[in-house]
Amino acid sequence: MSTQSSASDSEIIAARDRVELLRAEILRHNHLYHTLDAPEISDAEYDTLFDQLRRLEADFPELASADSPTQTVGAAPGRTFAVIEHRQRMLSLGNAFNAEELIAWQQRASDLLDREQWTYVTEPKIDGLAIALVYERGRLVQAATRGDGRAGEDVTANLRKIDAVPNELSGSPPARFEVRGEVYMPKAGFEAMNAEIAEQNQRRREAGRSQLTLYANPRNAAAGSVRQKDAGVTATRPLSIGIYQLGWCDDAITPDNHWETLGWLSEFGFPTTPEAARHEGIEAALDACERWTQRRDSQPFEMDGVVVKVDDLGLQADLGIVGREPRWAIAWKFPPQEASTVLERILVNVGRTGSINPYARLRPVRVGGVQVTNATLHNLDDIRRKDIREGDTVVIRRAGEVIPQVVRPVLERRPEDSVEWEMPTVCPGTTCGEALCSNQHCGGERGVKDVCEGAWCGAGVSRKDEDADFYCDNHRCPAIVQRAIEHFASRGAMDIRGLGEKMIRLMLREGVIGDAADIYTIPGRLEELARVPGLGQVKRRKGEDHFEVGDRLRNLAAAIERSKSRGLASVLVGLGIRHVGGENASLLADQFGSLDAILLAPAETLAAVDGVGPIIAESIVEWALDGESWSLVHRLQAAGVEDESERTEVEPIDTPLEGLRFVLTGRFAAMTRPEAEAQLKSLGAGVGSSVSKNTSVLFAGEAAGSKRRKAESLDLPIWDEDQLVQVLARPRLAIDWLRDASALEPDAPI
Repeated sequence: MSTQSSASDSEIIAARDRVELLRAEILRHNHLYHTLDAPEISDAEYDTLFDQLRRLEADFPELASADSPTQTVGAAPGRTFAVIEHRQRMLSLGNAFNAEELIAWQQRASDLLDREQWTYVTEPKIDGLAIALVYERGRLVQAATRGDGRAGEDVTANLRKIDAVPNELSGSPPARFEVRGEVYMPKAGFEAMNAEIAEQNQRRREAGRSQLTLYANPRNAAAGSVRQKDAGVTATRPLSIGIYQLGWCDDAITPDNHWETLGWLSEFGFPTTPEAARHEGIEAALDACERWTQRRDSQPFEMDGVVVKVDDLGLQADLGIVGREPRWAIAWKFPPQEASTVLERILVNVGRTGSINPYARLRPVRVGGVQVTNATLHNLDDIRRKDIREGDTVVIRRAGEVIPQVVRPVLERRPEDSVEWEMPTVCPGTTCGEALCSNQHCGGERGVKDVCEGAWCGAGVSRKDEDADFYCDNHRCPAIVQRAIEHFASRGAMDIRGLGEKMIRLMLREGVIGDAADIYTIPGRLEELARVPGLGQVKRRKGEDHFEVGDRLRNLAAAIERSKSRGLASVLVGLGIRHVGGENASLLADQFGSLDAILLAPAETLAAVDGVGPIIAESIVEWALDGESWSLVHRLQAAGVEDESERTEVEPIDTPLEGLRFVLTGRFAAMTRPEAEAQLKSLGAGVGSSVSKNTSVLFAGEAAGSKRRKAESLDLPIWDEDQLVQVLARPRLAIDWLRDASALEPDAPI
């Protein structure tokens, strides 16, 4: 398989930019959804972004990366709870948005299995929080969230407080095993809980106390309830659970198919996924999906689709896993719901690179149970293509739990005085953070009453070459400066906790900082900064205000000091050089060892680093030619930010199985198939998903099916699990065994 596309350099540059943008955006949404339980977009819009990234990585193989969101699951566990490593990785699901895509999934499975028919199980895809539960001698001993698939948060104490989760099992369960399910909040419980919060807020308003946050939807409510620090709070929440899978099981005979497994688990007292059904063929499964689409709103729980699974567990093992998704299951996703409302204004904000990004301010409307007020408008070309104008009644689709997609205007209801929207000719970038500020530069007298005191840009706006976006011509635009500092302090760069968007805006407005290097002056100015409105702690004594540093500033100062030792790669990311992300920053750090060496290196030397190339190299050289860039670097160095790293010599990797191609089928007791495949690959072997004449050996575990028959028909070597374990321990045994076999059969491939 080729790892390079035949595209031109300009096409690769454009694709690389889009891939980096998509990865960053998807990772941000993963963190919002999985860690903070505060998503900005819904499944449909997320799926669109994810599909765009997947297609670009397929079209441009040189841009593929092992840490891409397309190869990982969820988000890393948060810091509130202890971390638990999953014994078997928790996976994600591929999506089918229509009948054609579901049939195509079935056909791919059919080609791999070399058979046409089998049974399926459909289950409602409940919108909640994925959980893995471990039971030992019939008692719940561990509960963990999915996290990034490999490790999750330890929420055992909280899950024990949910009535629907059995703490002790009935019957004769296995000695130790894991089940997986979805914790969710029924619609009725969600509405009742939000109503109770609203009543509390009324009492709090009357008492002059701060307001409690209403949950946006049942999924957020369920996830937030599970992640409560106080398990007693979790106990008060109306939570339920649906068990949808057996994870792993020690020393017990388990059913041969998924359908019987669900029944087997229910005998022990588990509430399995409601209304699961078994079907004899893909057509029956498709009919079930379409019926669910029609009755989704009548269910007592929120659901965003239907999971379709291959029933036979042996076939599941044969199909295996690709990347982060099993080949034996897929999610049928419901079409987004639509509504209409008035697009009141088209506004713009300024991104970190200076891009001018339009978005729609909508008359509030509820879509799929969520009130939405904003929608992204990708660029001027998209606005022109859809002919979207201010004042239009527009059809919006629930492409986000908060932010919808504008589908089209309703031309019949367009106002007579409607005019095309034009991109601003001057940059509206400010540090005020208000799109509807009463300052004339931020939007005139519309909207907010308080006058903005933030800086305003006012520079020209232009389009670069064939770029779809417009950009501010002023690289010192207040909005660009703010976004650059936000990027520098972000988790993927210097990770300065407490220095978020609002704090940075406040500090810029008050003149506390002017760029990223100024951040490191803060720890030495705490007494001075305590007197800045909004930063220090104010206490009233004898009729006078006294300003104290307070925990907020102290914690921020400590975070700033910690960030100095983040390392060279993090500093390089934080500088915000175009095209430089975490992966290539680490490569450059390992190769050059210091920031000065990287920034002084010629483009040819930088481009020679494997994984960097000429585009990134030219971008670094261009950044380093700017005198302001060096001023920033020197001030960071003077502040004590570590910008050097030890260069390590990479030892050559021994690949004794290079040139051999293996296929694994069936179940193995000593390890999972993905674990075995990973070890074989680390030894240089190729690992395929289907048997062909190019296969060197088939490793067959228990319940080996069609692949074994195919290997037998091709007269290929078939080795058992004991031989697999021996090969992994002593790889050159495989060469010896194959040579012995070829001595007996001269035409056999090695």
